[in-house]
Amino acid sequence: MLPEDKKAYLQKITDQLAEWETKIDVLKAKGEHLAEEAKQEFEEQLAEMNEKRAELATYLDEIADKADDIWEEVREEAEEKWGQITSTVDQFLSRFK
Repeated sequence: MLPEDKKAYLQKITDQLAEWETKIDVLKAKGEHLAEEAKQEFEEQLAEMNEKRAELATYLDEIADKADDIWEEVREEAEEKWGQITSTVDQFLSRFK
């Protein structure tokens, strides 16, 4: 894989994380006005999503430094982590729109 492909992939994920951050900030403001039971669920799901997002961000930092010759091996794990956070964020965003 060419280094440019690696950079493009990492940039795509970074851009998506930034987009989600903006959407989540809007939902956090709305979350302040939820009923107590809904607010508790909101905060639990937000905490889970933030944990997975932090894990992915840390992982991205780690793989950015990996040698290009092992990028294909690392990419599979990155795809798995990306799928997990995507699912979590999508559920959160759809639940608390």
